[in-house]
Amino acid sequence: MEQAVRGREEQRPPVLLFSASFYGTLAAARCFGRNGIDVTVADPGKLGPASWSRFVGRRVQCPPESQPEAFLAWLLDFGRGEPRRHVLYPTSDELAWLVSVHAEELSKYFHLYDPGVEAVYGLLNKRKLFEVGQQVGLTLPRTWFPESEADLEAISREARFPVLIKPTTQILYSTHRKGLPVAEPSQLVEEYRAFARDGYAAMLVNFDPAVARPMVQEFHPEAAQGIYSLSGFVDETGDVFEVRGAMKVLQRPRRLGVGVCFESAPVRQDLADGLKRLCQRLGYHGVFEVEFIQTKDEFLLIDFNPRYYGQMGFDIARGLPLPLMAYHAAVGDTDALGDVVAAARAWKGKGEVFCNRIALEMLLNLQRLSGALPVDEARQWRRWLQSHRDVAVDPLIDSDDMMPSAVEVAQILYGSARHPRAFLRMMVLNR
Repeated sequence: MEQAVRGREEQRPPVLLFSASFYGTLAAARCFGRNGIDVTVADPGKLGPASWSRFVGRRVQCPPESQPEAFLAWLLDFGRGEPRRHVLYPTSDELAWLVSVHAEELSKYFHLYDPGVEAVYGLLNKRKLFEVGQQVGLTLPRTWFPESEADLEAISREARFPVLIKPTTQILYSTHRKGLPVAEPSQLVEEYRAFARDGYAAMLVNFDPAVARPMVQEFHPEAAQGIYSLSGFVDETGDVFEVRGAMKVLQRPRRLGVGVCFESAPVRQDLADGLKRLCQRLGYHGVFEVEFIQTKDEFLLIDFNPRYYGQMGFDIARGLPLPLMAYHAAVGDTDALGDVVAAARAWKGKGEVFCNRIALEMLLNLQRLSGALPVDEARQWRRWLQSHRDVAVDPLIDSDDMMPSAVEVAQILYGSARHPRAFLRMMVLNR
């Protein structure tokens, strides 16, 4: 019996993962490894936490995705040289777009679950997401897509300030800045000019020249503490649509940043239905994570991530093993996918929370010393962590896989020494 089980596992296609510094990659590696699936992690560097997980069988170096031509050449060479076809699923916006654009050639060497470039780019390009989101009945923040300085002058008169200048997409974006707050109408034109200097890789600009123009969106202060997310999986028929809800309760920097702490939240059926219509309209299938700003009166769609994402380990712990679902769909194993979906639907939660304890401790200690965080607020977060300790999910710290957390600490120390101003601004001064 043991030999038969081992034989079946050895026949299962292996997985190729990228973006070793991303928490979603680490969550996927652990999920696959614990289910007997061989994992290879490819990354340009050596300090990505996912590369050092005990569930990763092989580490290889590749060009950065920011050099798309070299990266694609490497990926195709890897696929041609492997005796078994790997399952390839995107871990980043760049990879999601590159795979969808080159799916026909990549599918010769990899198992893909790709919905096509129109679907992927329609979700990752905020102009297109804005248009389609409105068409299916979702609400979005007031947004402008200026094409001239005259348009900016008009926005200065129409918009309620502050506003955010945001990139149209994060795909192959040179700085990966999320946005720039603008407080006064008189500052908009100058700040927009400066922000527009951040460019995109030529491959994307050739694909869509309009991507070079940033967008302007009204800023909602609720975004600091009121980000509601729905994450899950949808298959190509739309019959499988499994989601989990969460609230982002702390991020860094706290005004506009990456999530540090999340709490479980009920799934709002009206929003889930809207997302299902959105996926059907664009023909999207696969893993997703979608963010809404929760205001006093409504939920405003701001982001749709058609890929693995940072807090995916939270949803895996909440009975939704998204990497496995994408894997079974990619290899065409509908029976295995059905089993995973049935188990996900039967799952009962315990009020789980997500907490990046390394980031939280750094934030509390450093911002407390700098005065950026009041004493009462620091105590509040320590009480929050203590009250949820038994149900907290950490993206890094895992008693069964400790090396990634040690590597993360080393990476933080290395990054702070290499870029002290950025570290000081984000972690110490909360800017």
